[in-house]
Amino acid sequence: MKLLIVDDQMSVVEGLKTGVNWKALGFATVDGAYNALDARASLSRQVADVMLCDIEMPVESGLELLAWMREQGMETLCIFLTAHAKFNYAQEAVRLGGFDYIIQPASYSEIAQAVSKAVKSVQQGKEQLQLQDMGKAFHQQEPAIIANVLRNFLMNQPNSRDMDTLERLGILPLRSKAGYLVLMQPLRWEKEEGMEGTLFAVAMGNFCREVFDPLSELSVVAWMPQYGGLAIVLQNSEGEEMPIEGIIRQLVFLESVCEQYLHCTVACYLDGPVPMNEMPGRWQKLAAMQEDNVALRPGVFQLEEKPRAPHTFRVPQIRGWYNLLKEGYTEAMEKEGIALLDQLSENGQLDGAALKTFYQDFLQMVYHSMEGSEDRMHQMFHEPEDLELYRNGMRSIDNMKRLLHHVATHFALPSPIDDQAKIVEKLCRYINEHLDSELRRDELADYVHLNPDYLTRIFKKETGCTIKEYVIRQKMEEAKVLLRTTNLPISFIAAKVGYCNFSHFSYTYKKVLGITPQEERQGVNQE
Repeated sequence: MKLLIVDDQMSVVEGLKTGVNWKALGFATVDGAYNALDARASLSRQVADVMLCDIEMPVESGLELLAWMREQGMETLCIFLTAHAKFNYAQEAVRLGGFDYIIQPASYSEIAQAVSKAVKSVQQGKEQLQLQDMGKAFHQQEPAIIANVLRNFLMNQPNSRDMDTLERLGILPLRSKAGYLVLMQPLRWEKEEGMEGTLFAVAMGNFCREVFDPLSELSVVAWMPQYGGLAIVLQNSEGEEMPIEGIIRQLVFLESVCEQYLHCTVACYLDGPVPMNEMPGRWQKLAAMQEDNVALRPGVFQLEEKPRAPHTFRVPQIRGWYNLLKEGYTEAMEKEGIALLDQLSENGQLDGAALKTFYQDFLQMVYHSMEGSEDRMHQMFHEPEDLELYRNGMRSIDNMKRLLHHVATHFALPSPIDDQAKIVEKLCRYINEHLDSELRRDELADYVHLNPDYLTRIFKKETGCTIKEYVIRQKMEEAKVLLRTTNLPISFIAAKVGYCNFSHFSYTYKKVLGITPQEERQGVNQE
């Protein structure tokens, strides 16, 4: 801490600096000033925590100095020293926020006692600010803290101390009461990339508070990454729980909110009212409901405690696809597979277990078609996105359809690496011979009799760039040669490389080669 002593008498300043053991009171710095100007300079270097200040000084009084300090936002505690007991002085000192007022002459012990009180006040103020900062930090992190506690609780890894604390604060449902448990699963996003899980949780937490707070329902939300969905716990904070019909109505409303504002469809799996201590076990049952929703149907689904009859599910049609793959009829296999999935779904025959069996039978057939070659299986699922599809094919009908398409595409392609290089070389020759054409990807794929997605992949692997990037680069290089070696109009050159729109050609040329076609030609002429 810093103490500043201000008095126009040097003897007073020096006497106070040495007459009291300021270090014992907690001051690391004791500075002196003989007028308000010197005091301002000292305060500019380092703001004082406490200031002992004479009132009557030449040019500027101690009261005027304090007024200036308050204008600057300084919260220094000021103890005034004066030889005159004038009421108006004391009144102005109080108005400006002076901490104390001492009539001189006063003993060093009396002054030290007043400063000691000021030190305690400074320390209390700093502690209060620290507590406020801690409160702000907790408030900012509150949703994440609560979510982590709830997540651990539902996964049977509770922290009783944290739960006790949050319950006492009234921000976590009481374990001694019943409530509702919801697993909310985002299904399909309007935009392909969707929203990251924790951001989805923040958005839904805000929506839940707006919907349930007016109904005295405390809502707690946590993102559950293992399940790809949200856990929502609801508990009435005032009396009895709402009837389940009321909870369902509010969840249906939240569904529409998700569609309107987050641009996604959701499914809500609901259980309750149930004692909160039983929720970890009930959560696993909701997760099983989620796994069975392989058709990704949106809506609110209530947990029903009905025993599930064991059944054996086999898909005999899959065995027939072996011949289709071996004989090269990959598109026919894919179409039959998609039609069969749709039919089973419409008949209500596809739940999580049934789709898992479909998935296993299908991959077993594929493995058999490859004559048990692990290398070929590894090649088919080598890329990270392909491996992800392999892992998640059984999670939904949509994923299973994508897996069917991926396998069909792979079987339609030549596997040797040398064949791939020859195909890319053949395609590059074709592109270079048809630079005056538009050269669409699907047309190029037809030329080499390959699936467009597969062609894109092997082309980038062989050349290091996409088909589109290669076509544009070759067109611009051809245009560059024509600009440098002929006097053809630039618009004519643009047409010769397949660009009907001159502005688009000029923009693309500059983007690829760094200068405009006009600059290219002018540069050559000047040389």
